[in-house]
Amino acid sequence: MSYDFKEEFIAEEIKKRNAKKVLLQFPEGLKIFSTQIVQKLQTILPYVDFVISSDPNWGACDIAEDEARNLNADLIIHFGHTPYTWYYPKFPTLFIPVESNLEITEDQINEAIDLAKKYEAKTIGLTATIQHAKLLPKIAEKIGKDFEVKIGKPSSAFMLDGQILGCDYKAATDVEADVYINISGGVFHALGVGLSTNKPIIKIDPYTQKVEDLTRDVYKIIKIRYAKIMEAIDKKNWGIIQGAMVGQNRPLMVKYFEKKLKEKGYNAFVFLNRVLTKDTLRNLSPSIEAFLVTSCPRLPIDDLYDFEKPVLTPGEAKMIISNNFDKYIFPW
Repeated sequence: MSYDFKEEFIAEEIKKRNAKKVLLQFPEGLKIFSTQIVQKLQTILPYVDFVISSDPNWGACDIAEDEARNLNADLIIHFGHTPYTWYYPKFPTLFIPVESNLEITEDQINEAIDLAKKYEAKTIGLTATIQHAKLLPKIAEKIGKDFEVKIGKPSSAFMLDGQILGCDYKAATDVEADVYINISGGVFHALGVGLSTNKPIIKIDPYTQKVEDLTRDVYKIIKIRYAKIMEAIDKKNWGIIQGAMVGQNRPLMVKYFEKKLKEKGYNAFVFLNRVLTKDTLRNLSPSIEAFLVTSCPRLPIDDLYDFEKPVLTPGEAKMIISNNFDKYIFPW
C-alpha cells in the first residue's frame, strides 16, 4: 500500500479507549484497503469487533455518527481526513489522515516550473491535500530557485500549512500569488484552488506522475457558472438546500440567505436534504425555479451539466445579493 494507515497507532488508541466495537469509515478512494486494515488490526486486537461502513463518504463533514449509535459502537475511526473546520463530531472519533508515501519527481517539478514561467509568474502559491501536504516544504525548496514560494495557513489548527479541502481553500487564498500549484490526485481539489483564487492553476499528480495546467478548465467553468447566475437572477421562487449531514447542516447560513433573498424580492423555501441529486430536485415543487446549496458547495460545480435548473453555491448567491459580479466568489 502506498499509504500510511498507522495501524499500530490505531491499535494503541483503541486499547486506551477500551473500545470493544469499532466502526471504520473510509472515503471512496480508500475503501479498497478496508479489509486489509481490518485484518492487520485483528491480529493485534482479536477481541475487538470491527465493522466497515460501506456508505459513501465525501469528507470529514460526513461522520457516520448515526450508524455508530445504531451499531452500539464505542468508537469511529475516520480515515483520509483531518477534523472538519466547521464541525467536530459529538461521537468519539479518531481521525487518521492516511498520508501518501509517494514522492514528486524532479521531472514533475521542472515541468511545473516551465508551465508557471509561461505566465511570467514571480510568486507561486503551493497547496496540497492532506495525503501530500508533507511534501510541500521540499517542493518549495526546489521551486524557490526560480520563484518566490508562498504556503498559506489553513483555517483549522488540525490542518497542515498549505492543506486544502474540497470546500475550504483558505491555505490558497491566505497568500497572494501569480500562479498556484496543487499537489493532489485527480482534478477535484486543483479546480477548487483555481475557482477560489481566480488565478492560473497547475496540478502535479503523484499517482499518474502527470503535470497539468488546468487554468483553461477553470475559466470554462467560471463562464458557465456566470451563465447560471444570470439565469437565476430572473427566477422568482428559490429553494434553499439545508444539509442533513452533521457537518453540512448550517442553520445560520440558511437563515441568512432566506432573509437576504426575501429582501431582494424572491420567494425562498428551505428543504432539508442529505444526498442531493437531479432526481431529488425534480421531485421538489415544480414551482421552484432556482436552488441554493448550503450543504456542499462542490455539488453545483461537480454536477455542472446534470442539473436542469440553476443550482448555485453560497458564493454565487452572495454575488446576486450584493449585485456585484466583478469577481467570481467560491465557495462561500
